[in-house]
Amino acid sequence: MLDSHLHVVDPARVAADPTGNPAGAWWERVDARPAPVMARLAAGGVDGGVLVQAVGAHGLDDVSVAMAAAGAPGFVAMVTVDPAGDDPIGALDRAAGDGATGLRMFSVPTPEVPWIDGDLAVALVERCAELGVTPSVCCLPEELPRVDRLLRRAGGGEVALDHAGFVPVGGDDGALVDLARHDRLVIKLSTGVFDHAAGSPVAAVDRLIDLVGADRIAWGSDHPQVHDRPYDELVTLARDATAHLPDAQRAAILEGTTARCWFR
Repeated sequence: MLDSHLHVVDPARVAADPTGNPAGAWWERVDARPAPVMARLAAGGVDGGVLVQAVGAHGLDDVSVAMAAAGAPGFVAMVTVDPAGDDPIGALDRAAGDGATGLRMFSVPTPEVPWIDGDLAVALVERCAELGVTPSVCCLPEELPRVDRLLRRAGGGEVALDHAGFVPVGGDDGALVDLARHDRLVIKLSTGVFDHAAGSPVAAVDRLIDLVGADRIAWGSDHPQVHDRPYDELVTLARDATAHLPDAQRAAILEGTTARCWFR
């Protein structure tokens, strides 16, 4: 198994949280340092994963996540760039040169001036394809039409969607249905998707397979931001929710899609 959505935090580099996360400073309630997080994966039988920039803890400073991945076989970094910075494309180039394989296009809360369907977002997606980096958009449901426009405007490769766009899968998920027609879309099936789906975890998996196919779904725990239960329970949840699938589909969701997108 590979976990497509993990976070790590360096307590010495924590910044003011720009996200307005109602959960508050979750990293103060769980040990989110790289070594303990990685140890939990090993104990849970997970081989590695994608260390996703923890914007709540570190803002757009990706030093901590890059350093954590650089020193750990089996782990890769998904960084962020500042869309209002002087040279976001150059920042992406430098991060990729240092080994990052993912770009988190972060748009939570929805900014006053939206950017994820603008010229910069298009340029970032296209540059990612040139660099062998897979971008992942993190936005609220209200911005999913902008993700649709981004996918229509930008050339390049696959684009992932964090947390299935925060929609209740199997319920009011029409915006996700609209996005699913793009054969470049990869959906991250995180713990929150299971928790907030309209039906059971099994039903959520089946719904996403109906929309995009198993090879465009990547399981991710969202640990340790999700820490209301032990990591091994998050792994068991994913295994149980996919146990009814043919082996190839199950392997794609639990490992193959993540490997294709971020382990190159």
